[in-house]
Amino acid sequence: MNDSALDKPADIRTIRKLHQEGLLTDEAFSASLKILQPASSWFSWAERNLLFFGSALILSGIIFFFAYNWSAMGKFFKLGLIEAGIAACAIGSYFLGLNRLTGRILLLSASVLLGVLMAVYGQTYQTGADAFELFTGWAVLISGWVVVSEFAALWLIWLILINTGTILYWVQVIEPAHAERLEFLYVILAALNGAALAFRELGIKRGFKWLEGRWLRCILLTAILIALSISPITLIFDHIHFKDTTALSALAWPVVALGGYLCYRHILPDMISLALIIMNVCLILLSYIGQLMLDHSGYGNAFMFLLFALIIIGVVSAAAFWLKKVAVSMAKEAAK
Repeated sequence: MNDSALDKPADIRTIRKLHQEGLLTDEAFSASLKILQPASSWFSWAERNLLFFGSALILSGIIFFFAYNWSAMGKFFKLGLIEAGIAACAIGSYFLGLNRLTGRILLLSASVLLGVLMAVYGQTYQTGADAFELFTGWAVLISGWVVVSEFAALWLIWLILINTGTILYWVQVIEPAHAERLEFLYVILAALNGAALAFRELGIKRGFKWLEGRWLRCILLTAILIALSISPITLIFDHIHFKDTTALSALAWPVVALGGYLCYRHILPDMISLALIIMNVCLILLSYIGQLMLDHSGYGNAFMFLLFALIIIGVVSAAAFWLKKVAVSMAKEAAK
């Protein structure tokens, strides 16, 4: 390891590297880990996760409570109880402050309860609104809270609402009118989540620390890859009756996959993102190989199934070996 790497602030990866190269004894390595990762950090991690999952379970319980006791409660009691819950969560968030996790969790709870209120109101008074209007209206109403909270979990819920509203609008309005092909929906969803991912990456550079969680990048990248993989897979398994729009939307997948690889390999090095992209490429490749084998042998050839299983093992092993090689290369680049 060169001198410039030794001048960097110590972290767990650097300490482990020094230990592997014999520059730190076992005792020094253990002492360094206790300093960099004390027991209190694990308690803090457990506290945050228990708070989050506990809040999720409570909100789920509230939703199921209304579903189970729907016929036994009057409409004013239903609406009043939810409104009281929203007010209590919002007021509690205000007094605790959005700089604390408990305050943000309370604001997230108020946002979820607002959606429950809209659903209960629509069922009680039979407004006749379409399902997409519920989700888009829900997203619009909590937009202000999303902005002021600077909470990644609440922002992710807002994105899920936008995605759900977009899908339902397409299914309920556009598709029945035969205005556009379904393949364009996948491209729109990928573009929507791609814009969110770009906002996340640029936001980190601008100092938005609330976007720094790597889990957020993984979720958004996975959503993009899933949306863009539908058209190529459809093209592979139904290539006889494919539409021009399917082929056109399928072209977006290799462009995004290649762009994502170049970005997370050279611009924003991240092994988890690279692994997601390579796993997606393996899925498309194996789908194509499997379809070719089934076209030539049919579904009753046991030897072809055995051969395909061996091909899967070979492709996945080659991808894992290549990712390991890339990880070593990235570690060397980071140490320079």
